[in-house]
Amino acid sequence: MQPLTALILFCVLFTVSLLGTRALITLLTRRAVIDVPNERSSHIVPKPRGGGIAVVTVMLVGWIGWLALQGNLDNKSMLIAGLTAGLAVLSFIDDLKNLPARLRLLIQAVAVAGGLLVTVPDTGFSNGLVPVWVELPIAGFAWLWFVNLFNFMDGIDGITGVETISIGCGLLGLSMLGGIGVFIQLPALAMVAAIAGFLVWNWQPSKIFIGDVASIPLGFLAGWMLLETGAATGDLSGWAAALLLPGYYLFDATFTLLRRVLRRENVFEAHRQHFYQQATQRGFSHAGACLAILALNIILIVLALFVAPAYPVFSVLAGLGAVILLCFLFRRGGQKAEQSA
Repeated sequence: MQPLTALILFCVLFTVSLLGTRALITLLTRRAVIDVPNERSSHIVPKPRGGGIAVVTVMLVGWIGWLALQGNLDNKSMLIAGLTAGLAVLSFIDDLKNLPARLRLLIQAVAVAGGLLVTVPDTGFSNGLVPVWVELPIAGFAWLWFVNLFNFMDGIDGITGVETISIGCGLLGLSMLGGIGVFIQLPALAMVAAIAGFLVWNWQPSKIFIGDVASIPLGFLAGWMLLETGAATGDLSGWAAALLLPGYYLFDATFTLLRRVLRRENVFEAHRQHFYQQATQRGFSHAGACLAILALNIILIVLALFVAPAYPVFSVLAGLGAVILLCFLFRRGGQKAEQSA
C-alpha cells in the first residue's frame, strides 16, 4: 500500500471510529449497558461499556472493505475476519449476560483452531525443525492464552488502546522495513486507526470502556498477526519480534497468573494483582501508567525492528530486562507514593 493511500485510509477510519464511539456513549448510557465497579476494577464510577463495537466494526469493515474494493479479497482474510466478528458477537453477549467461562473458552478454542488451519505454514512454524503435530497444540494454546490475557489486562483507562497501537505500529514497521508479512499491513493499519479513535474517549478520565466485545477480538486478531510474523522469516528473528512487541502484556499477565497459581488462589476470581494495577493503587495515575508502558513499548519496537534481525536472542533478553525493570518501578514507585501519602 502506498504511504499516501495508507494515510488517507487511516484518517478516514480514525474519524469514523472517533464519531462512532461518541455516538455509542450516548446510546449505551440510554440502554443502561453500564460497567459497575467491582473488586477487580480500577475505577469507582459506573460508565458505559461496549465502545469496542465501534472499534471492531470500523476495523473489520476497513480491512475487508478495502480488499474488496481492490479486488484482492482472499479466503484467509475472510476467515480470520469472520472469526474475529464471531468472537465480538459472543463477547458482547457476555458483556450483557455474563456467559459461563467454559462456554466462552470453548468457542474461543474453536476460533483459534479455525484460524490455525489457514495460518500454519507448509513447513510448520519452526520451518521443519519440530513436527507439525507438536507445534499445533503449542501454537493453539499460546494463541488462546493471548486472546484471554488481552482481556485480563484491560483494567485501566487507556491501556488497551496504548498496547494495541504499539503492537500494530510494530507490525506495520516490520512489514514495511523488512518485508515481513506484507499482507498484514492492512489489518494492522485498520486495527491501529480504529483503536486510536476509541482511545480519545477512553483516555483518563474515560467516558466509555471497551468491553469484552473488543478486547477478545483484538487479542485474537493481534495474536494471528504475531503468529504470521513469527513464521514469516523461517528463523528466530521473526519469533523474537513476535515476543517483543507484546512483551509487557505477556510478562505481566503470565507472571501474575503463575504467582496466583503458586499461592493456590482461585484464578477465576477477580483480582487487582497485575503490576499496572498495583501501580495505580499506590499512586500512579491511569495516564501515568499507560505512558510508562508506551515508553517501554517504544523500546520493544526498536528492539524488534533493528536488533532482532541480527541478534534475536539478545533482543529478547534485553526486552525482558526492560519489562522487568518497568514492573519493578511500578511496584517500587507505587510503594514510595503510598508512603509519602
